[in-house]
Amino acid sequence: MKKFICKHPWAHFEVNNPNGDVTMCCDNNTVLGNINDGGLEKVWNGQGYRKMRRRMCREGAHAFCPLTCPVLNGRKAYQNLDWYKDLDPQSAAYKNAEINERELAEGKETLQSLPRWMRFTYSYHCNLDCYHCYQRKEATQNTKLSTSFLEEIKTHADLFQVIFPFGGEPFLYKPVIDMLKNLKTAQGCRFFFVTNATLITESTINALRRRNLGLIAVSLDGATEKTFNALRVRGRKADWGQVLANLQRLSELKKEKDFQFTMSMTVNTQNCNEIEAFVGLVITYDAEPLLMLVSNPYETHAFQKHYLSFTKEQFSSIAGQIELSLKKVQGRNMREAEISLIQLRDQLLRHRLGENQPWIYMGKTLARRLFRHLPEFAQRQLKSIIQQLRRKALF
Repeated sequence: MKKFICKHPWAHFEVNNPNGDVTMCCDNNTVLGNINDGGLEKVWNGQGYRKMRRRMCREGAHAFCPLTCPVLNGRKAYQNLDWYKDLDPQSAAYKNAEINERELAEGKETLQSLPRWMRFTYSYHCNLDCYHCYQRKEATQNTKLSTSFLEEIKTHADLFQVIFPFGGEPFLYKPVIDMLKNLKTAQGCRFFFVTNATLITESTINALRRRNLGLIAVSLDGATEKTFNALRVRGRKADWGQVLANLQRLSELKKEKDFQFTMSMTVNTQNCNEIEAFVGLVITYDAEPLLMLVSNPYETHAFQKHYLSFTKEQFSSIAGQIELSLKKVQGRNMREAEISLIQLRDQLLRHRLGENQPWIYMGKTLARRLFRHLPEFAQRQLKSIIQQLRRKALF
């Protein structure tokens, strides 16, 4: 298998936790530094990033990144930054990107260029309480990203190709709204958002309209009001009718701005009868439907039993819905949606043969917990062995 060199350690800076921890992406949780220990530039060329660049060159992403990574599976094309040539050649962002491309090609560990992709989680606070949210406990603490780092973002904004506020719910945060309205960026810089689509006001739409948009991804988890209320609201104030109205607003904005527009659904035993309906609903808004099997955020037996123990009838129904949905997205050339449905089909096959059985899940959970108590060097060795076995099984 050809070694795959992921560009993220050279181009991406992601503060995926409001406590300041930095990773190269949201799919590899290796912490490369913390912005509270010296700021952006110190982390960017710190030990964590240099080591990650060195490992990427020597081993390739398949050696240590999750094999479920969307990039490794042909998805998330929007993370590719090759379009920097659309920027003004005289701009700081273009010149930074040129240096960065050269440093990537040469496999440099210490860089003169600064990040081109800036993704940050201002807070985990959210107006909803979704059933599968791994941030639920942290959201109650209402930790916020440091104001000093927000100032660093403003200082370097003219270098970024992408600015990607994350959450929680990003449209809930005043500093994020202020950035959207007032941040001085390179002319071609693109804004990305992931949102639950409950707080899209006319003012928000007007602010988005004045920006270059690369991606708006809506997390929905159902095709009906009943499912929405059961899986997403959980006692919080949100209205399904308003969500649909906001989706229409975003759909109309897409006609003007031509950004990538997606809606996602995590499949479980409570919404698996809505897969085909979800795909149909999303397509009506000229968006791309993305589906995946939900993960068990806190590894509890209760969650597994309630949301991830499917009956034979449900497996049969899901299989039929996936095939019908594939025809719908293939007819519209929705490549990411097609890949996500194929991956969902494969996930469910593995799940049916494994963790759909509670005793198998409990055994794997125990093994994962024991693994976390091993010394770091033993964890690395064991991870390497497991990755090799998985690659052989796949390739």
